[in-house]
Amino acid sequence: MVYLALACRCLVGVTFLVSASGKLRSRRAFRAFVSWLAALPLPLVRGRPGPVAAVLAAAEALVVVLVALPWTVRPGLLLAALLLAVFTAGTWLAVARGANTPCQCFGVAAAPLGRRHVVRDAVLGAAAVAGAAAYPAGARPAAAAASLAAGLVAALFVVFLDDLAALFSRPGEPAPQPEFGDHR
Repeated sequence: MVYLALACRCLVGVTFLVSASGKLRSRRAFRAFVSWLAALPLPLVRGRPGPVAAVLAAAEALVVVLVALPWTVRPGLLLAALLLAVFTAGTWLAVARGANTPCQCFGVAAAPLGRRHVVRDAVLGAAAVAGAAAYPAGARPAAAAASLAAGLVAALFVVFLDDLAALFSRPGEPAPQPEFGDHR
């Protein structure tokens, strides 16, 4: 179980590192994130996208720190699971309400929010919960390195999900975006 926990720790940590740095790398990037949040059809964001964006970005950065430190891994993974539950619900609601803006999860992207983003957030949340549940101490170095490598590969898959979807779509067509509900 320790190796599952290490892989999940790496997956969640790297994913949140890329996400937080995409939002916090500059004032311009953060303003773009605030504008994107303001455009989403989410009632909890309306009227206060700046504070919501600040809390989300700070929480993502906190997750990175917590999962990096050996004595705070479990709380970091649990915070990640909570954030990912919020992201899953928010993304699902935005997609169900017809949001067609590009995903700003990892910075500027061209792919509009879609069902794959909901699934991505839910799977990451499940990984965070599994990592927190499985996290004991003590691992052999070679196996630990393999677990961390597996987590890194999974994180790269998550971060570049939109690029992979575009790669496997037909030439000249946007990546398929299954829809939720009626968008009228």
